[in-house]
Amino acid sequence: MNLIHYIFINTIVIICFVFFPIKEKIIAEEIKFAHALVTTTSGIEIPVEIADTHGKRRLGLGNRSFLKKNWGMLFIFDKRKTHRFWMKNMKFPLDIIWLDNHRIVYILKNVKPAKFGELPEILEPLVPANFVLEIAAGRSTELSLKQGDHLEYKF
Repeated sequence: MNLIHYIFINTIVIICFVFFPIKEKIIAEEIKFAHALVTTTSGIEIPVEIADTHGKRRLGLGNRSFLKKNWGMLFIFDKRKTHRFWMKNMKFPLDIIWLDNHRIVYILKNVKPAKFGELPEILEPLVPANFVLEIAAGRSTELSLKQGDHLEYKF
């Protein structure tokens, strides 16, 4: 009986490890993101995918091999609060920018994905925000983005 129980538990664990990552990948390919433009104070436009639903925000840029050159993802929230992020299923580093409406209130630069087998760190801003912009690591420095800057959106 112990051997049967052991085999059953191991089979369930293997199915979970194999099936769930495949399910997340299928979901990532099925979700369609709307596009918009974010414009910096210097007039540079950043094309973005819009994450405006719970499912899109939960998936974010996870399970992707790369981010299109000079693109980003804009997360839109209904409420201003200290929205937490993590680098779950991420394969490349990011700059994460929290915005209170159009004003940058917090920036984390060069946030790296968790190493294999480690839990991703929870990233939380110091102040409330209702938008979050994710762009390639180093891009916020290239664009000279800083706290207090004003960004415009064209949906």
